[in-house]
Amino acid sequence: MLFLDGIVDLFNSLANRRNATQNNRIAGTMRIPFSELNDIYKTGIGNKIVRIKAGYATKSDAIIFESDESKEFYISNLQKYVKEAFVWCLVFGRGVIVINDGSDLSMPLKGVLDKDKVKFDVFSGDMVSVVSYQHDLSKADYFKPEYYNINGFDFHHSRVIDFTYLKATQNDRAKYNFGGISEFELIYNQIINDGVVERASASILEKNSSFFYKIKGFKQALQNKQEESIVKFYGISEDQRGIHGAGLIDIDDDVVSVSQSLTNLKDTDDISLRRLALVTGIPLPMLVGENVKGLNSSGQQEKTTFNEMIEILQQDYLLGGLRELFDKIGLGLISFRDNQNVTPLEKIEYENKAIDNALKLYDLGYDITTYLTDRGVDIKARDDFSVEFGEEDGEV
Repeated sequence: MLFLDGIVDLFNSLANRRNATQNNRIAGTMRIPFSELNDIYKTGIGNKIVRIKAGYATKSDAIIFESDESKEFYISNLQKYVKEAFVWCLVFGRGVIVINDGSDLSMPLKGVLDKDKVKFDVFSGDMVSVVSYQHDLSKADYFKPEYYNINGFDFHHSRVIDFTYLKATQNDRAKYNFGGISEFELIYNQIINDGVVERASASILEKNSSFFYKIKGFKQALQNKQEESIVKFYGISEDQRGIHGAGLIDIDDDVVSVSQSLTNLKDTDDISLRRLALVTGIPLPMLVGENVKGLNSSGQQEKTTFNEMIEILQQDYLLGGLRELFDKIGLGLISFRDNQNVTPLEKIEYENKAIDNALKLYDLGYDITTYLTDRGVDIKARDDFSVEFGEEDGEV
């Protein structure tokens, strides 16, 4: 039920047109073409957003590996492919890693693959289309792709590690090739606004001080359509005016310089960047590359906000694909650390707190090895951690 202003102005109808909820609506737009998403990726702000998110999310020290062998293989062979695929996931809503073991790529994979013989290829979402998808509601992969087509070749879904970004609704899923919605589509309005402000700033500064020529009879010339020669004359004069030239005008003419005050120019520029920071989850100081402002600002809040954004990105859009990839080549289970992107001093303080908590849990009879491992604490590397654990509980 809507309650609108009951006062009606019978003489001024404009007074009744200011209800924001009635006169402003969110209108749906068509999907942004891949060509435009690619153009945004090639801009400075678009590329920086992707580099920040993909770079931090795929760092090897943020991952908990089941073994040192798995970690070494990831760093040496997989990390570059995962990072590239996740970049395309952000740009186009999808990035895929194709597993090639030398057999027919249109047939399902069988068993655990030999990681030393398998080959990996990465493709961006603009090169991938879905040939068919599962229609059977009773299947676990219902409404998911069965076959992908990449560069004219069909690939069985078991051979494709599909990193997809924000999921579209089921009604729109086919429109997005059963992939995800691009990061650039989510921040499209903010990128456009930032470009408008960037272009407008130069024009505003240029028009800060404007010259006006007082020309006798100019109004009559306009009325008689005889202003072309006058405009041409002063156009030549304007071209000459500058650091290396002098302006020429008629002795009967006059020039007036009008200075215009620029108010809220910085605020206008800041608000476009703040909107970008809001929708991307990247704090403004990190997005712009500047120190935090304010007497009591330590930057901790911005850092906490950024770390939470990266952890959500990893859990929602990266972890599933990584676990599927590791499972297919027999590298064991992986997960992401709780505490990431910290300085060495912060790491020591964090580990000390984790060990204190672990000791209390140990006194209560809990197995604390997993507790410390999940929090990224290397017990063997801590000389000050001298508690001996019982062997019968499987503790180290």
